[in-house]
Amino acid sequence: MDFKGVEIVCPACRRDLEWIGDSLHCTGCARRYPVLHGIPDFRLWPDPYIGIEEDRAKGLKLAAECASLSFEESVRLYYRLTTVVPEFQANAFTRGLLAAADRAAHSLAEWESLDGRPTSGLRLLEIGCGTAPLLAGASPRYDRVAGIDVAFRWLILARKRLEEAGIDVPLLCACAEALPFPDASFDAVVADSALEVLRDQRRGCEQAYRVLAQGGWLFAATPNRFSLGPDPHAGIWAGGWLPASVVAWWVRRKGGVPPERRLLSRRSLVHLLEGAGFADVRVRVPVIPQAQREGFSGPLLAIIDACNAAARNAAGATILSAIGPLLHATARKPVGSKWPPVQRAAPRAGSDEVR
Repeated sequence: MDFKGVEIVCPACRRDLEWIGDSLHCTGCARRYPVLHGIPDFRLWPDPYIGIEEDRAKGLKLAAECASLSFEESVRLYYRLTTVVPEFQANAFTRGLLAAADRAAHSLAEWESLDGRPTSGLRLLEIGCGTAPLLAGASPRYDRVAGIDVAFRWLILARKRLEEAGIDVPLLCACAEALPFPDASFDAVVADSALEVLRDQRRGCEQAYRVLAQGGWLFAATPNRFSLGPDPHAGIWAGGWLPASVVAWWVRRKGGVPPERRLLSRRSLVHLLEGAGFADVRVRVPVIPQAQREGFSGPLLAIIDACNAAARNAAGATILSAIGPLLHATARKPVGSKWPPVQRAAPRAGSDEVR
């Protein structure tokens, strides 16, 4: 079935779909997928923070109340409705969302320059698109783009951001580990700040591999587990070095919501992508763009400037790949590859790949 120019299938059995009333029904396994606010809900399980029905209700309430609001006003409304998120977290998350478009554009341009080929005529999928800052930047340059996220409420905000930019692209609520697309549907897949929060990282990467055409490429950005800087989810310095129970205790003590994630190191990121079948895996440390830099001050700003300077030379980049804040990875689906990919050895017990 075609949905806004993108072919979709049942995420559970990959059989055809058909409209029955206001829902999509699988012709194979007979599953029913509702379409809410123009967004098909293909989730086979919820995100870790909220149940599916609660998420739908919250998303529809948000859609109704932010109909006449700007994107920024809608984000602030979202956090007023989300009372479990304390003010310190809400403020930090809001700043991140408002600066996300410039950061995403910078990341996309860097990835495209590394690949070295034109983007026109290509099809791009973003896994974990969130509020769609990257889709907004990619839409004018790619033939087709689409985004999926496991959180329906985030896709309501994504729709608001895209509408403000005059962009209409397909947004689908789905699990990264069960994508509702046929094999070889896209030429590029992007996972920006998504791999670390997947329920099953290996399965999510294998799904990205499956929906890529042969020779297609994956772009991924993820926080570095061994970063010495502030934890992106909790704000604790060197938070990735601490046991998850300690991070959760600290966040609860501050009145916040403990993050559900599994951070990756450079080594474990390479192993994950190669284990899913990808080749030519390269990991780099990005320069933090000016728009994101402006959100900081004092000692942290000085550290960011030092990291940016280090990232521009080989020796500094090597050090940052071990302890820097963020990792960027590119990888290719080999020409002549088959699905499922060749299985590789499991990580060694006791190594940093296992956590």
